[in-house]
Amino acid sequence: MASVWLTGLALVLAGPVPALLARARWPRAVPRAAIVLWQAVAAAAVLAAVGSALAAPEALLRVLTHPRERTGFPLLIAVGVAAVLAGLIVVRLFGVLVLLAVRTRMRRARHRDMVDLLARAEQNDAVGSLRAGTVLRVLDGAVPFAYCVPGRVGREGRVVVTGATLDTLGPDELSAVIAHEQAHLDARHDLVREGFTALHKAFPVVARSREARDAVALLLEMLADDAGRRRHGDDAMAGALDAFASRGGEGTEHDDVLLRRDRIRAHVQGGRALSVGIYLAAVALVVVPTITIVIPWLTDALQGLRPL
Repeated sequence: MASVWLTGLALVLAGPVPALLARARWPRAVPRAAIVLWQAVAAAAVLAAVGSALAAPEALLRVLTHPRERTGFPLLIAVGVAAVLAGLIVVRLFGVLVLLAVRTRMRRARHRDMVDLLARAEQNDAVGSLRAGTVLRVLDGAVPFAYCVPGRVGREGRVVVTGATLDTLGPDELSAVIAHEQAHLDARHDLVREGFTALHKAFPVVARSREARDAVALLLEMLADDAGRRRHGDDAMAGALDAFASRGGEGTEHDDVLLRRDRIRAHVQGGRALSVGIYLAAVALVVVPTITIVIPWLTDALQGLRPL
């Protein structure tokens, strides 16, 4: 039964739970805690899938054989099949993560070199004093835009803005944008996004969902918005987002900017009680299945496989 419960849990955590969580409004009030909850959902789904792969051969052995026959060659086959199934899941996830990390870092290295080459030095110096320690690059561009390029060991990341951003935003708004991007770099939000992108690619197509990846990406932006708000105020951060939204265009990215702007203007902010409750729920997602399903299964399996 453990394999059935773990399979069902993995499917629920990979499908219905992300769909419901992505539609919820309360994560916007506590983005940090909500990201931890998303990470717990992902970890629990992977652990349940691995546990199901380990438990299924043993459960099949129990159904097909007499207790006296659960030793020797049948037991060896069950253990081997379980190891192979679980190993395939782990190796695929690890392989996707490593490949994604290597490709991403190569692409970022080229990107950093490119923005360093194309940056307008006179404007870099003009706004470079806005935030000590920030490596800022200004590129030609007629549309207000800002982003960051994470660094690597021994190299700093870059905060990149267009010339139109300098022309459009006021000093406080520009400082809020730089604080927003620097928050991404300081907290290494790129690593969180990489993890969810790897999970998305590693899951089979039938169980794959973009909801977790996209929801976490939006929550990371809200978390960085909060860093800009703390340093320079709600009006500055909301004004900058309003300028970015007014550049035109349609689609999910534009809608997300509007959502973030409206969130700030509505002063959406959750309390400590909500955050603590979410953190406890995240811990429970991993701990409860372990205590109620995995440990009893291991205990029963070990007892059942002892020589009679």
